[in-house]
Amino acid sequence: MTRVFNQMNTTDTPVRTARCGCGNLKVELRGEPADVYVCACQSCQQKSGGTFTYAAIFPKADAIISGEHKGWRRIGESGRWIEYNFCPTCGYTVFFYGEGFGDGLIGIPVGAVSDRDFAKPARAYWTSRRHRWLELPADIPHIDTQ
Repeated sequence: MTRVFNQMNTTDTPVRTARCGCGNLKVELRGEPADVYVCACQSCQQKSGGTFTYAAIFPKADAIISGEHKGWRRIGESGRWIEYNFCPTCGYTVFFYGEGFGDGLIGIPVGAVSDRDFAKPARAYWTSRRHRWLELPADIPHIDTQ
């Protein structure tokens, strides 16, 4: 699938690439994310194999998806669906859509971007489910649910 990026000044616009483990599925992202967050709900912990997920939301118009992918949809603890899209070869999730995002947005697991300077989260969801030892930054809102 090919998409054309929004018309914008490309001189100062960052371009990042999210990719799966084997490199067959990629999402090229132009610009800054609309939102960045962490989530410690049980589903995110189970899916990530860690204590939370760290994700960024971008306008779909600023994303070019290339490579074969499969989707899997589930209902989250919020009662809304989320659809993970992953590489059928290595199984890594590279992008996702969420009912709560709206039609014009795409989610990206920040770890798929491999950018150590990526923006820190603006908020933390499902902090009521976080592991008790996990200290979240005090300067971001802690939201017990979603």
